[in-house]
Amino acid sequence: MVPGRMHPWAALLGAPLLLACGEGPAGGQAKSIAAAFEKQGDPAAEARQAGEDMRRLKQKVEADRAQAIEAAIEEAATVPGTLPADIETGCAEMRAAYDGFVKQRVQGDAAEAEKWAVMKGVELDPAQAHCLAADNLRFAACQARAFREATPGVARERAQALIDACARKTGAPTGAEREAAERVRKTPRPS
Repeated sequence: MVPGRMHPWAALLGAPLLLACGEGPAGGQAKSIAAAFEKQGDPAAEARQAGEDMRRLKQKVEADRAQAIEAAIEEAATVPGTLPADIETGCAEMRAAYDGFVKQRVQGDAAEAEKWAVMKGVELDPAQAHCLAADNLRFAACQARAFREATPGVARERAQALIDACARKTGAPTGAEREAAERVRKTPRPS
């Protein structure tokens, strides 16, 4: 007999054992494949469900993000322990802080930075006028602090939200309250 070769009788005797051992996994695999096909549902319904789940997840993420921004605004809009000497100084500090707030947010965009440099009076002048009209040192100081301390997550477009948060905390009129008062003032009265 040649070394490394199996005797023909040994092969015959071992064949049933090999076949018996081979049936187990193949049979189990066939059953698991069949079970997978049985569990397969309606692909269109599964796609709709996946789409709905994704929509809900996006809504939750957006709601969490909005809540985080509101919390950052509320945290930044705090009246500091020391107040400016007079309302003109306080409102000038607020204006400088507001300018810095926007500059920080447009610094990566040369076109926006240039536009802000030219047009900043359009936003800063009314904000300063409102600050002076409120004649409230706590309001002026709160705004200055809010603009300096606002986290980068508070976008430039949320500047009015910072001002309004300070107004609510100090008793000054909010932007919406000022607009409503202005509409009432401009409404003609019957004679």
